[in-house]
Amino acid sequence: MKISTKKEKVLLIQTAFLGDFVLTTPVIKKLSHFYGDDKVFVVARPFASEISNSKIISFDKDKKSKKIFEFLNTLKKIISIKPQIAFVPHLSATSSLLAFSSRIPVRIGFEENPLSFLFTHKIKKYGGKFEHEVERISKILIPAGLYMKGDELKPEVFVDQNYLSKWEKFFYEVKKNYGVKKNTDKEKIKVVAFAPFSNWGTKTWVCYKEFLQTNKMKDFIFILLGQKEETGNFPHNVINLSGKTSLKDVVAIIKLSDIFFGVDNGLSHIASSFDKPSFVIFGPTIPEFGFFPLSKKFQVIEVSELECKPCSPHGPQVCPKRHFSCMKELTPELVGFLFLKFVNSENNLYENNSQN
Repeated sequence: MKISTKKEKVLLIQTAFLGDFVLTTPVIKKLSHFYGDDKVFVVARPFASEISNSKIISFDKDKKSKKIFEFLNTLKKIISIKPQIAFVPHLSATSSLLAFSSRIPVRIGFEENPLSFLFTHKIKKYGGKFEHEVERISKILIPAGLYMKGDELKPEVFVDQNYLSKWEKFFYEVKKNYGVKKNTDKEKIKVVAFAPFSNWGTKTWVCYKEFLQTNKMKDFIFILLGQKEETGNFPHNVINLSGKTSLKDVVAIIKLSDIFFGVDNGLSHIASSFDKPSFVIFGPTIPEFGFFPLSKKFQVIEVSELECKPCSPHGPQVCPKRHFSCMKELTPELVGFLFLKFVNSENNLYENNSQN
């Protein structure tokens, strides 16, 4: 079968975490432009429907006790659509099994997939050169004769206009309460989408509360974001929304904020989709893994030259060495100094400040 005829229904399977899905959105967009929005279907975790306008087939992998049921239910939906081509950028055995079991004639995936023998077309994901993950994912299109470069590689996240309007009103009231009345005042007080947490325990920046308490941060308004509710006393310029927002809320908040401050997680890639100035802490992982921000202005900080770093592809839940130096050595004072330097910098190029 000729792969790219523009007549086939197309399925893309990306059931990984939030960041991986966001970095796959350029491929989804390219497929939609080539084949048409009505012919492109995406198998993804439930959250994808909150940040994408694509035709999402939900596959809830988090329900481990019902994973077989979820697999069979998703398989049934795929078969009913009758796609002719499947693109599988996710290096997951489950994803390749879905494509194969659906009896899709053309199945395109990466050689590194543990069940790559189930694909009809394979391509190598990891090359010898340093690449961003979004570049690696885009290689999935090569067997179809589709190539991506430049601005095509920028992630794209859907923003619900109702949520945007809701948070625009919220931001207006917040700034008014802080005495922001003139345009000149807006330039002085920056709103920071602050997300120091991660589902992977060692990626969370443990010093975030001490950082927020420092006097040098009083000229910012910090919006604290996280899935779980954080308790404690925060300074008056910190609005604690942890555990109180949906993903649609968070997307709108990041878009409306002046700066994104976070760790190596999916929200940093959402910030990149809006080209938001991004200040990102890397603890157990490293930027060389290919998950650094794609904004025009960003800064990555990390503790370099640690013998144990990186300790895993994602960062484990608990430090294997028990000292957690990769995060604890990034003290509130040091991070505060680098953050202010970043905010005041006119340099729109990548700057990597490492603490040796």
